[in-house]
Amino acid sequence: MSDDLDLTLALTKRRKAIFITGIAIAIAALFVLSIGFRYLPLSLLERLFYSRFIFWGVAVFLFFYAVKVEKQPLLIWEKKNSDASFFIIAVFVLYLISFACGIVSAIPRLLGFHESDAVIKLVRKILTGHDGLIIFMSLTAGVTEELIVRGYIMTRLALLIRNPYLAIIVSAVLFSALHYSFQSLQEFIFAFLIGAVFGLFYLKYRNIKILIVVHFLIDLISLELATHLLKK
Repeated sequence: MSDDLDLTLALTKRRKAIFITGIAIAIAALFVLSIGFRYLPLSLLERLFYSRFIFWGVAVFLFFYAVKVEKQPLLIWEKKNSDASFFIIAVFVLYLISFACGIVSAIPRLLGFHESDAVIKLVRKILTGHDGLIIFMSLTAGVTEELIVRGYIMTRLALLIRNPYLAIIVSAVLFSALHYSFQSLQEFIFAFLIGAVFGLFYLKYRNIKILIVVHFLIDLISLELATHLLKK
């Protein structure tokens, strides 16, 4: 009896180690490789394009890591059944909530906190006239960031710390940290709020496709509006 119990505990510890390793590799790859791109002899436009492949690479790695090492699917939360009307309504509501998050994230600025928009303005200027790259970047963000942060990291954290709400907060902090390169407090707050909202939605409905679509639309529409306004 005690031998069986020890074996169960050993397997549990091994599984925890596997989850921690996968999470650590994902985080390290995203941040270390992204930072490393800064030092390559590339233009900003080229860095924006080639760095997106880091996210695709990490997503593919996690897929095979989950299947081959964890012996389970990448998405371990079983999707709840939802019809087309729910899908459309959820996308619409989440997109509206993103506006509310944008308003909240702007509060520090409205209260007089001044921050530099130099990086964001430069990125928008560089992307102006490159609609194809905007679509590629938005698609990359929508698919890979949701699969990595919500689909993999958040669900494994929920198992490790046995508290899904704490896992949502941690993953939201990580998600906001992914936007550190914009050097903007407003962007950091916005990403955290969106990360928390998306995490709560995924916890309740287990539908990653809806989050991918909304994430894609948020990035695509905001970038298209920003770059087209710069033309005027």
